[in-house]
Amino acid sequence: MMEPPPHRPRRAPPSLHARLRRQLRRASADPTQAPTPEGWTALVRALDRAYRKADAERECMIQARDAACREMVVVYDVLRGERDAAEHRTQQRTEALRLSEARLTSLLSLSSDWVWEQDAEGRVTYLSEGAGVALGRPLAEVLGRRVTQWEGFECEPAIAAAYREALARQQPFRHVVHGLKARDGTMRYVSISGEPVHEAAGGFIGYRGVGSDVTVATLAARQLTLMARFDVLTGLPNRAQFIEVLDRSVARARREDSRFALCFIDLDGFKAINDTHGHAAGDEVLKVTGRRLRELLRDSDFVARLGGDEFVAVLPGKVTPAGLTIVSDKLLTGVAAPIALGDHQVQVHASIGIALFPDDSRQAAHLLEQADAAMYLAKQEGRNQVRFYTGELARSAAQQFSMELDLRQTFAHGGLALHFQPRMDLADGRMAGIEALVRWEHPQRGAVPPLEFVALAEERGLILPLSRWVLDAACRQIRRWRDAGLEVPRCALNLSTHQLASDALYDDVGRALERHGLPATTLELEVTEAVVTAQRGRADALLHKLRALGVSIAIDDFGIGTSSLALIRRVSAQALKIDRSLVHRLPADEEAVAVTRASVALAHSLGLQAVAEGVESEAQLQMLREFGCDHAQGFLLGRPLPADAFAAHLRA
Repeated sequence: MMEPPPHRPRRAPPSLHARLRRQLRRASADPTQAPTPEGWTALVRALDRAYRKADAERECMIQARDAACREMVVVYDVLRGERDAAEHRTQQRTEALRLSEARLTSLLSLSSDWVWEQDAEGRVTYLSEGAGVALGRPLAEVLGRRVTQWEGFECEPAIAAAYREALARQQPFRHVVHGLKARDGTMRYVSISGEPVHEAAGGFIGYRGVGSDVTVATLAARQLTLMARFDVLTGLPNRAQFIEVLDRSVARARREDSRFALCFIDLDGFKAINDTHGHAAGDEVLKVTGRRLRELLRDSDFVARLGGDEFVAVLPGKVTPAGLTIVSDKLLTGVAAPIALGDHQVQVHASIGIALFPDDSRQAAHLLEQADAAMYLAKQEGRNQVRFYTGELARSAAQQFSMELDLRQTFAHGGLALHFQPRMDLADGRMAGIEALVRWEHPQRGAVPPLEFVALAEERGLILPLSRWVLDAACRQIRRWRDAGLEVPRCALNLSTHQLASDALYDDVGRALERHGLPATTLELEVTEAVVTAQRGRADALLHKLRALGVSIAIDDFGIGTSSLALIRRVSAQALKIDRSLVHRLPADEEAVAVTRASVALAHSLGLQAVAEGVESEAQLQMLREFGCDHAQGFLLGRPLPADAFAAHLRA
């Protein structure tokens, strides 16, 4: 019989839970032995505590989980609200950005402005749609190139320098105007403004800006500049530029101790061409003359048009009277060459005055006055001539300039007056009319002869304001006499060539009559044969309009020019005024007697009144009566008198 194996301690089953094993250890129980009753009690109590603790821990965990869940719900709701708000704001901003981009695109498409960008090297990387229209080229031809490399690029030096400096310093720039050539060959001009662009890290990456088409404004500004410095008709420098050049020439000559000549050139007979053939023909003559002067002079010489038919030339270098005479003769010959005007040719001559720096003056203004005075001397001595400035001429010119200044001041401050001379009816001795004659009482010189200051007014361009003053003053005085109860016969006024050449004459007469409440039959306008002949065409139409208005027309100085029946019929005259030079020779001069008799007979045969001027003797008056002359005026019948004194004639 075999012996039983030795007893070994029993090991706890490996399947016991760790928690249970831990409780058994706490109860001091051997898991391999059956517990005692006390051990069972301790074990049960330990297990009860363990379960209770586990239940408490589980309850805490459940409560913590529930609290965490509730908090997560709240957090989720908050986050979801914030997410929804953020999405809404994003949508709003996206829509606002879309609208802003659409608005900008629309505005750019409706304007000449466009947007551009360039990189750090200055190459254009972006151009909006409007740029192609402004630049006159497809965008592909300019993208990727610097602005200064665009075809035909041009920019004023000062603007270009400021533009390059701004780019070099990476600074903003404004309104840089430059030009470029469009594909069709025309020049376009744009204005660009830009701001530097930097990346997030601060590095410079280029420029961004706007541009606009300023072609029209730029060309208009350039045209204004040309008009301000050049004569529009001839293309020559104008008075303003000439004054600048003359001042610089004087300064240079003083600095270099050199000399130069100033030539004043005025056309002879230009007014007759302008009046006879019209202003278009006169303009063509000025154009041709300006071109000829430019071609006849050296490149170093300066020629300009002062205005009207006046030209000037500055001739630098070693000028001598002999050399200047040769140049002047060449100018006279060149100007006098025939000029083709349509189917016919015209010819003008020139009068030239020359003043030398520093011989005659060291002041620019004085030098111009001296050349002008020399030119007038050339005109007075027969025209188509050259005259140099002299001391005697200086005194004469000074007197002329002084008188001109006095005459201008007289217009501004008064000093002119009208005298009136009666015209008598030779049949009954009654006053048949009056003639208004202008007089100038100078404060220092006394009475200035009318021929002297009227001629001055003609030369200096004052005849039109003088004539308007006479017209208005005569109407004003007639109104005063009539308001005083006096009967005033028709008043005669002399018309000048300038008045007939002016489109304003008809309006001037109408306004003067209306201003003073007078009928047109109040006035008789006297025109000479020479004036009507010079203004043929223009004079005919204007005199017919005045005649239709009710104004009477008289042909003055009849019998000393190339009188013709055609002329009398053209102007629809009502009277022929026999010139005083014929009447003065009566009754001794047989030729004067014959011409006077024939003039009276001609007037009557045409249904016109014959009026004799300058009657100073009874013998003259008697012969005029024998010839059947209708009216006469002269010192024998009544001298010109101021308005107050002449009122006595009207009362008689």
